[in-house]
Amino acid sequence: MLSTVLDAPDAAGRADVQLALVPLLFAAGYALAALAFDGWTAAVATAALAASLPVVDGLFVHPPHDR
Repeated sequence: MLSTVLDAPDAAGRADVQLALVPLLFAAGYALAALAFDGWTAAVATAALAASLPVVDGLFVHPPHDR
């Protein structure tokens, strides 16, 4: 029973990758912008824009559909 719970899926779907990218892009965008800009507001705004890219892709470019 435990092995069935711990089995990984065969492949990650597009939505799974998009969800994984949101916090990664936010953290990377914040880190880069914090080094480039002096204020934290610019860093947060840059990070939010970077993290919104997979959200926009998942909602508007490749919207969810019924199977």
